[in-house]
Amino acid sequence: MIMMDIGMIRGLGTLLVMLAFIGLTLWVFSPARKAQFDDATLLPFADDPEATSNVEPASAEREDRP
Repeated sequence: MIMMDIGMIRGLGTLLVMLAFIGLTLWVFSPARKAQFDDATLLPFADDPEATSNVEPASAEREDRP
């Protein structure tokens, strides 16, 4: 039988947090989610129909490149 001391519990906790961080990072930067996140960027303006009609979609490319 394996005895779990405080070091083993802390190690498992660190592993769990690291796996959650990696999973969340992959979910956030997934190309399949880009359209949903682009729509979410306009949520602060959802109450004002005039504001959302004049907003251009954000460009991922910089325009000030030489």
